This record gives sequence, C-alpha cells and structure tokens, in this order.
Amino acid sequence: MAGVTLQNIVKKYGETQVIHGVDLTIEDGEFCVFVGPSGCGKSTLLRMVAGLEETTSGKIKINSRDVTNTDPAERGVAMVFQT
Repeated sequence: MAGVTLQNIVKKYGETQVIHGVDLTIEDGEFCVFVGPSGCGKSTLLRMVAGLEETTSGKIKINSRDVTNTDPAERGVAMVFQT
C-alpha cells in the first residue's frame, strides 16, 4: 500500500464550491473510511483521488508523488463502492 496526502483540495462546478479545502494524510498501511449524508462530497473526493474527476485546486500525493494532474491509469489506485 501507499500513503495518500490531500493538500487543500477544492472542487468547484462553475461558481459552486462543493469541496472546501480538504487536508488529509493517510499513512502507508492505514485504513480510512469516508462517511456522511448523500451529496456531501464523498464520491467526488474519491473520484479526484482516483483521477476520474479534476481538482479545481490543491495537491494529491500518492506515495509522496504528486499525481494531481496524472492520468488515472498511471496512479495505481482503484475504487470500490459498497451499498
């Protein structure tokens, strides 16, 4: 596994800001879960980490490597949704 760092992650759709400056460090080997009500940004944040959604600003690092503008296939991550 690899560590993941989110630095001041912001996502806007037009003038509407939906992710407001998220800072998070998940160390190698740690387990992290995002929970919250529908529409709070959980999936949007995960899609940005996976590279399926562009970030408006901020940095995403995987294993200390800046992957903010890296194609999804080059990030070495996967997403699983469970209902």
